[in-house]
Amino acid sequence: MSAPADAEAVVREVRDALSTRAAAATEPHVTVGDRALLVSCRHPDEGTLAGVAHRPRGSVERTDTTVERLAQQATDAPPGSVARAVGLATLNALSAPNVDWLAGDPMAALDASVETVATVGLFRPSFKKFGGVSVRVVERDVGGIDPESLPTDVPTTLFAPGAADAAFDGVDVCFVTGSTLVYGGIDAYLAAAERAAVPLVVVVGATASLLPDPLFDRGVGVVAGARVRDVASVREHVAAGDCGTDLHDAGLQKVYCAADTALPGLQLPPERTNTDT
Repeated sequence: MSAPADAEAVVREVRDALSTRAAAATEPHVTVGDRALLVSCRHPDEGTLAGVAHRPRGSVERTDTTVERLAQQATDAPPGSVARAVGLATLNALSAPNVDWLAGDPMAALDASVETVATVGLFRPSFKKFGGVSVRVVERDVGGIDPESLPTDVPTTLFAPGAADAAFDGVDVCFVTGSTLVYGGIDAYLAAAERAAVPLVVVVGATASLLPDPLFDRGVGVVAGARVRDVASVREHVAAGDCGTDLHDAGLQKVYCAADTALPGLQLPPERTNTDT
């Protein structure tokens, strides 16, 4: 889903901003499923904190360590490793008290004026949300996608990572998967979106549920992540191998935050309030 470049610049800024909280947190609990993973911990002032992330392929390393060391893995573990994903889930957990999340799903809120979107990553379940717009998909393993498997009612063009500039040229909205934080490449994609003057860039996915400022500073307009509402339930479903809708039904809420109130290409509720409902 991403280019092979490292993503440490964005993630390092988040890790450094959360270093004090990471040092104070205790009782790390890591749950690695087949498709997602969950990290929870305790903070003396904030109570229980929890975050999730995409689980890449690969072996599961030992995780009997401190919260501070888990957070360090987000930058120090190899790109594409389970260890890096655990680190990102840890940063997501530590970020939770500082993010003013709003309930909602920007991928389901395209404005009627949108004609073309680009996605970094193949968001198959979201194609039905895009209606009749044209979709340009940038995918790491583009050769492994059977064009016949794509929805026939959504005009779709596939691009390799090196063709991101062409993919982003003239699009109305660009959705970048948060998995680029695990595999690397997010800085390159955001730079390509800036060169193409994409009106709105959305970084989306549970893995992107971290402090948004480093992303906002790089031109991202919306960060759409996930908030753990029920730690025990989400942990149980992660361990069972669930992801996506099953996790959302189990207590993982789709949320977002925006750099500004102007979100060209999206039609979100006019009165956006932070809600636990």
